[in-house]
Amino acid sequence: MNLKNKLAINSTLLFAFILGLVLIGSFLLFKSHRRDLYYEKLEDNALITAFFYFEKDEIKKIDSISYEEIESKYNKIANQSIRIYNAKTKKLYLQDDLPVKLNDRELKAISQDRILHFTRDQRQFSGLYYKDNQGDFIIVVSGIDDVGNQQLEVLAIVFFIFYLAGIALNYLLGRFLAKQTFRPFEDVISKVNTITTENLHSRLEMPAASGKDEIKELITTFNYLLERLESGVTIQKNFLKNASHELKTPLTFIIGDIDVSLQHPRTNEQYLEVLKSLRKDTFHLKSTLDGLLVLSGLELSEPDQMEMIRIDEILWNILEKKAIEYPEVKVALNLDAIANNEDLLSVNANRHLLFIALYNIIDNAIKFSFPLQVNIIASENQGKLLLKIIDKGSGIAEKDIQSIFDLFFRSDRTRHIQGQGLGLFITMQILKRHNIDLTVDSELEKGTIFSLLFP
Repeated sequence: MNLKNKLAINSTLLFAFILGLVLIGSFLLFKSHRRDLYYEKLEDNALITAFFYFEKDEIKKIDSISYEEIESKYNKIANQSIRIYNAKTKKLYLQDDLPVKLNDRELKAISQDRILHFTRDQRQFSGLYYKDNQGDFIIVVSGIDDVGNQQLEVLAIVFFIFYLAGIALNYLLGRFLAKQTFRPFEDVISKVNTITTENLHSRLEMPAASGKDEIKELITTFNYLLERLESGVTIQKNFLKNASHELKTPLTFIIGDIDVSLQHPRTNEQYLEVLKSLRKDTFHLKSTLDGLLVLSGLELSEPDQMEMIRIDEILWNILEKKAIEYPEVKVALNLDAIANNEDLLSVNANRHLLFIALYNIIDNAIKFSFPLQVNIIASENQGKLLLKIIDKGSGIAEKDIQSIFDLFFRSDRTRHIQGQGLGLFITMQILKRHNIDLTVDSELEKGTIFSLLFP
């Protein structure tokens, strides 16, 4: 069952429940009101009966014949059963033709309450205790409210017809309104079904209606999803394209060196040179694979393991490793500017990822300025830690500064230096994850400064 039918049916069921309560409550109130009115009518008739039967002795004899005619006509008009009991002896003073017998308990209740209304077998009774100079009497008038019952039957039929008609009309209107409400969703679904990996650049059109509603929020969210998806697919395509090239190149060199070595016997020195070349290409391949593994780890949606770490500890650890790899290169770490505010060196970060980011920047500075010195200076900027990594290398062309963070980018000026084009891309992803601002200032043939402003 689609949402339109479900919405129409649920709204109809709710309407039927509420309308049923209203109509049933109205019917019961009207029925109770009719019953009370008929009791009042019976009570009035009981008083009139008392007048006819107990006050006629006060009428002059001249008018007695006329009175008897009026009494006879009243009995016909009232069309009700009347009986009168002696309040003391409970004997009938006036008998009607009803096969209903009132017991002493009911007659006693009428004497005590003076007026008593009750129902027996759908017939309504009104009892009246009446005092007269001839004695105390109980007058009981009863009848069936045929007019009221007919009105209730008509009202019940009308309510039932209105109830069925209301349910049907509510369902049809609910279907119509649901269709109108969900029509924009159908348009969105139809447009979404036309989007494939070949046209991820397509975007859903925003409705022209002013204001903000759920449809616009849905379209905005979906367009944002398309942007992320398009960006991810583009990165994936470029990644696969460039990764295959980067992996293929060292493998080609390795296979070529092995094939050349196997063509004819060589001396030990020649085999040693071949092994050195193979080792170099193998390390290149390993470095590329390590970078790809780190990159794949950054794409995971798992939460980072953040902790309070010391930046100086990470820097000293990196310098120890680089000293082994480049023993002839000097790297100077200067923390004097924050000697009185060492708390700036404590940051909340992922130790492993931040180590990789700083390692990549320092490694590039050493490689591209070899054998000149690299300076690392820590200072304070508006209460934040500012870390500058300064090299005296060949510098970066202005047109290449924004591209150095692209995946697998290699500048024409640095292609002679070994690398994979992964380091700075990975570094930028890590810095963004840690909200660390990075700016690059470079001048050709003078050097480059990487400035990291920590949050």
